[in-house]
Parts: sequence; structure tokens; C-alpha cells
Amino acid sequence: MTEAPHNDPMDLLHAALDGELDAEGMIDVEARLAADPALAAEYARLVALHDAIRTRLPRQNAPDALRARVIAMAQAPVAQPARAARRFSLFDPRYRAIAASLVLGFMLGAGAFRLAAPQLADDDVQRAIVAGFIRGRLSGQSVDVATSDRHTVKPWLAGKIAGATTVVDLKADGFPLVGGRIDVIGKTPVATLVYQRREHQIALSEMPASGGESGAPRREARDGYALLEWDDGGRRYVAVSDLPPSELDAFGEAFRRAAAAEREEPPKP
Repeated sequence: MTEAPHNDPMDLLHAALDGELDAEGMIDVEARLAADPALAAEYARLVALHDAIRTRLPRQNAPDALRARVIAMAQAPVAQPARAARRFSLFDPRYRAIAASLVLGFMLGAGAFRLAAPQLADDDVQRAIVAGFIRGRLSGQSVDVATSDRHTVKPWLAGKIAGATTVVDLKADGFPLVGGRIDVIGKTPVATLVYQRREHQIALSEMPASGGESGAPRREARDGYALLEWDDGGRRYVAVSDLPPSELDAFGEAFRRAAAAEREEPPKP
């Protein structure tokens, strides 16, 4: 996905809100918002309106039976009918699979199903996560569901993405939970938890890992922000913050310890 030219600032805001910009485009938007308080206020208003519409008009999933019928229609063999003349028809077996694929593609585009997108490069994932963190801080709306109750955040996320999200309370460790939101990385919706540390915030995104093994945390920096990544039980975690790296390390250790305790497993080193 690449950024199209936008001469009108409002067109640029709507493109950002609709997910039409890549990570580089979003960074450009954040720079414009930082330089123009009025534009930032308008973007925050649009984000609030978008979230209100999404909350009051929840997206419905198509039933599994419908998905199965569409896939079966694309895969089912069809006998070649005898024809006196060659004529295009959607019932022609050469075009029937194409038609079914178009139907499935339309349904996917409309949000009927949530299928996993291809694995993105680490650089693309990091750019998207940092852009999401900056966007949340600038808009003043870093969460979609604002609560410190993990028993509220977890079922809210479960209704938006496939699979369970690890949500733990780290208030005793000095990192109280603020809430959660849904970010989109590539074309895949992922769960992001937001924790507080004094005036700073930490955004922790959880997504499927490319491998099933756990690994030691990896610390990186991008655009002036600290990132901490680790794999655990087939899941990938990426935390981003403007905290000093040592405090982000302490957050990662506290989260892994609490997550292991919730699973009643010994913590990973």
C-alpha cells in the first residue's frame, strides 16, 4: 500500500483514518499533526466519530456455513456443457471458480471474515507499531476501550480478533493497565494493550509468531522510541514506549512473569 498524493489536508486525514497510507505515509501525517494543532484537533474529532460509529454499529461476521459454501462453489468440479457456439457465461466451469473467488474477495473486503495476512517483514511491523503509538499519543485517544479491568479488556478484544489475547494486571509492578485497542498491521487486526508509567505510556501488541518457540527479548530503537520484542508460545509481542530502555525492560519482565503465572507455568528467562 503506497501513499497517494493528497493536496487537501482533509483528504490526507481521511486517507489516514481509512488505512489507505503505508507506514511512511502515516509518519508524514504524524509530522503534520504535530506542526498544526488545529489539524490535530480535527483528526482527533474524526477518530472519535469513527470509533463511535464502530461501537454503535458493530460489524457482524458471516456464518461459517456461508464461507464453506462459497469455498465449495469455487472448488467443486462442473461437467463441461455442450454448446453449439462459444459464448461467455458465468456458469462456464472456466469462469465459475473466478466468479466464486470474486464473491469471496468481496466478502473479505466487506469484513465478513477475518483471515490472516501474509507475514510482514520485521521492519514493516515495527514501522506500523511505532506509527500507531504516535497516532494514539497525538490524538489523545490511545485506547478504544478505556478501563483498568483486564476482565473487561480481554472479552472486548476477543470480540474483535481471532484468538485469545494475554491481558494481565501490572499495577503492583508500577505499570497500571489503561485499556486496549485494535491496530491493523499490514491487513491483519492485532490486539494492543496500553499500560501507564508516570506520564509515559507503553503500547504492547500481540500477534502470531512465525515460529512456535519462545525466545529471549530483543531491544531495538526506531524514530526515537524504544522497542522490546519477544516470542512466547507461538505468539509475538512488541512493546513500544518513550520510556528509557531500562524501564521498558522492567515492563517486559513483569509482563512475562505475570503471563506465565496466569498460565501456571514457570516464567521464561
